[in-house]
Amino acid sequence: MTHNTYRFSLPLLLGLFFFQLFFFSARADAAGGDQWEFQLAPYAWLAGQNGTVATLPGLPPADVDIDFYDDILGNINLAGMLVGEARKGRFGLFADIVYTDIEMEDPVPYGVLYSAVSTQTKSWIVSVAGLYRLAEQQNRFLDVIAGVRYWSVDSDLTLKAGLLPERSITNSEDWFDPLIGLKGLSAFGDSKFFISGGLVIGGFGVNAVSDIFWDASINLGYQWTEGFSTTLGYRYLDVDYEKDDFLYDVVQDGITLGLSWWF
Repeated sequence: MTHNTYRFSLPLLLGLFFFQLFFFSARADAAGGDQWEFQLAPYAWLAGQNGTVATLPGLPPADVDIDFYDDILGNINLAGMLVGEARKGRFGLFADIVYTDIEMEDPVPYGVLYSAVSTQTKSWIVSVAGLYRLAEQQNRFLDVIAGVRYWSVDSDLTLKAGLLPERSITNSEDWFDPLIGLKGLSAFGDSKFFISGGLVIGGFGVNAVSDIFWDASINLGYQWTEGFSTTLGYRYLDVDYEKDDFLYDVVQDGITLGLSWWF
């Protein structure tokens, strides 16, 4: 399946999920607890990368093509992810922290000038947002979130020697994007299985931020105890950022495996 198909089918699937949540929860009472609740959820994201990054001035951007289902395990150097949430009643705070270190080597489209291109991308993606619970029932809820996402991307690119000698380029950039979105959860009847998901968009091309980014995830989970659950899911992140000689137009997508504790 192509990425263009993902760009259509995943938002549609999430749209149906959020519609179902809102339809069944619209008449639900507000979450009225007067105690703080906290969540910690470390997870693994086996994320491939596809897109383009800048090379030398005068040369076209280099393609990055690492499929999570094919060769991602051989290209991840390090990855760490953590979600945290604190909530009291309808209001709360939400944070999502992602660090990835991914590298690859492929032939380059420059004829005999260079023989191959090697890329290594280290990125921090830190999202902090306030949340408001639109509706909640015993086994489902729907939240709206709004906040900011911080990006820090270090891209090391090496053009292997061909007719021309080896060249290395290092690009580093960090920026902030506004974000808005939805997240929710719905159990399957009275079972311990549930489906959860989130969709955020941001950037909007203002004040030197991303032209656009969107980030979607959907998960199948199992509630082992009242405070502990596990999830298996899929996440798709698409960002388009360009400033001066720095270009980062990349899709990261792949399987997620998560643990979650509420206390």
